Amino acid sequence: MSHQKMSTHKLTRIALLSAVLYVSKAVLEFLPNVELVSLLVLVYALVFGREVFLIILVFNLFELIQWGFGIWWVSYLYTWPVLGLIVLALRRFVKEDFVVWGVVAGLFGLAFGAMFAAAWLPVDRAYAISYWVSGMPWDVAHCISNFVFVVFLGKPLYRVLLQLKKV
Repeated sequence: MSHQKMSTHKLTRIALLSAVLYVSKAVLEFLPNVELVSLLVLVYALVFGREVFLIILVFNLFELIQWGFGIWWVSYLYTWPVLGLIVLALRRFVKEDFVVWGVVAGLFGLAFGAMFAAAWLPVDRAYAISYWVSGMPWDVAHCISNFVFVVFLGKPLYRVLLQLKKV
């Protein structure tokens, strides 16, 4: 069985794109549920395929280092990869239609609170449900901002990253 080594170029790209995810989230933290992470994960999955999961893993480790361990972090371990999986499953059909990708990102934003609250189900089902329901207005904000970001920034970012991939 052969073991494939990761090239320095690929390792550097993963580190850089993870850092961009982390910084983009940190810069917009003052706006509740408005983030560029969804846009970036979507475009990273389109351009780099399964490599998106390594990028998300490093991003999640950055979040852990900054904020410490909590149930919220457990939800990050599956919530962001779910978006990557959705994009990988749909990319053959949707291709470069960033209005459709905007709808996908919007629906992800709308579902984010439910996915996030699911980590609480084994601990306290009533809390998980109340957390999700009370957060629905924030999920709507997440939905709208994801849609707007993807529709307006998705294609230009996609083209830039395609060029980066060629380097």
